[in-house]
Amino acid sequence: MPRHIDAINQDERQWDELVEEFSQYRELWLKRGVLPMLREVMSKRQLAENLLVTLGGERRLTDVMHIGELLQEAALKLESEHSLVRWLAQQIAQPNVQADSQQLRLESDRNLVRVVTIHKSKGLEYPLVWLPFICGFRPQSQALYHDRETFSATLDLQQSEDALTLAEEERLAEDLRLLYVALTRSIYHCSIGVTPYYSGGRKKGHSDLHRSAIGYLLQQGVAGDSALLAESLAALEQHNGIQVYPIAETDSAIWQDIITLPESLSARTFSGHRQDNWRVTSYSGLQQQGATHHYDLLPRFDTDAAGEKNDNKQPLMSPHTFPKGASPGTFLHDLLESIDFSQPIDDEFLSERLVIQGLDSGWLPVLKQWLETIVSAPLEKSSGISLKGILAPNRQAELQFYLPIGPALEAAKLDALVKRYDPLSVRCPELNFRQVRGMLKGFIDLVFCWQGRYYLLDYKSNWLGESSESYTPEAMSQAMCDHRYDLQYQLYSLALHRYLRHRIADYDYQQHFGGVFYLFLRGLEQDKPEQGVFHCRPEWALVDGLDRLFAGEKEPANV
Repeated sequence: MPRHIDAINQDERQWDELVEEFSQYRELWLKRGVLPMLREVMSKRQLAENLLVTLGGERRLTDVMHIGELLQEAALKLESEHSLVRWLAQQIAQPNVQADSQQLRLESDRNLVRVVTIHKSKGLEYPLVWLPFICGFRPQSQALYHDRETFSATLDLQQSEDALTLAEEERLAEDLRLLYVALTRSIYHCSIGVTPYYSGGRKKGHSDLHRSAIGYLLQQGVAGDSALLAESLAALEQHNGIQVYPIAETDSAIWQDIITLPESLSARTFSGHRQDNWRVTSYSGLQQQGATHHYDLLPRFDTDAAGEKNDNKQPLMSPHTFPKGASPGTFLHDLLESIDFSQPIDDEFLSERLVIQGLDSGWLPVLKQWLETIVSAPLEKSSGISLKGILAPNRQAELQFYLPIGPALEAAKLDALVKRYDPLSVRCPELNFRQVRGMLKGFIDLVFCWQGRYYLLDYKSNWLGESSESYTPEAMSQAMCDHRYDLQYQLYSLALHRYLRHRIADYDYQQHFGGVFYLFLRGLEQDKPEQGVFHCRPEWALVDGLDRLFAGEKEPANV
């Protein structure tokens, strides 16, 4: 197994195929549920076959399917896949032994006592067979029989004695055939319960046992009492393989296996302090002062604009008067993710999106001109970068990443590191999130390559004022500080740095990492380069320090 994993790490194509396979598993999970996803994994990876050939594999396979059913049931009550993972971790740590759903299931019923009818047992075999009620029979109540000459079915509505006799003979013949089936089902042993059978509430005289199939064979069809039955059984015992065990008294005590009675055991008491601080968090979860975690559940929602409110008055339509708040901000993000920067803006596409968003159709020309300005505006004077000039193969929208947090991440250490190397962070309030371990999840709005260097870009719909003049470098820097966007681009830079390090053979940060762009969409102007654009390039020492902090490594002594 270690060699197989190492081979995957060395083969980039095999690694990409594996990532794509598990991405499909996640899509199946989100669309149909965790149990169908688990069954798909088991089918493709042949988990069931591999488990069944190992010692105790049937037990483990049963447990896996049992856990899958519990997860599927729990998922109906939870909000996200992360909540489901946390629920599973809690159930493992603190199982509810009283819950019926969590009781250990039997992996197979082949060793169980099975109660079946004689009809259903046809063609089957069992190691041991018990026939406790074989002396019973059901007398024929209707004169339904087959004519002895024509063999046609006949029903005598007069219920004559002769007709009833013939019907009773056919009933007995069918019972004899069923008795043969019952007696031949056992492989090693068959126990038969025999007793004088009285019908109609009688307890004395001749019994009705001779009318049953087993009684007919034992007593040769002759009516008799218990003495005749005892003689018949004694004669039968003379044959090899047959033993008769009379029951003298009935013991009403409940049997218990003394050997297997459980011993009196007690679990050791855990006296240590247990910390459950592993979770999936995000930039929003870290910079929101640790107050709430619902930002982690909606990583693509424009929470930066959540506090902005719209004015009640109806001003002139422009980017500065476009509705404010989280929902319009997410709307703009989705538009920029969907459009092709190099192609003309489609009016029909924009009109449809406006209707879906619930916005007035009067915004169509304003929004179209605004988007054209965004994609055409120069982002940097020296390089001439613009969104319109970036070819489609050289850009990736909404790049998702997961950064493992090795040791427990502390707010004080992270805050001290970023303020040591980034002048913008020095002006920002202190970070104050609770200690966290697990994964840092995020979405980078846009990653693109320009002239051999890689950049990350983030769209901001924040409203800073009523005109483009409000989006000065100082105003944008203040907004970056207020929302702790410095931490966002620092974490995103770390994610892109790690990604490039694995994808480029001769990767060098100074050579390949171009920097960070934050576009304040309301302040962009086509004829004013860098208007509404915040641009920086984190120092290598900062990115390297973050890399070491998240990996649990110490910084070099000379840093």
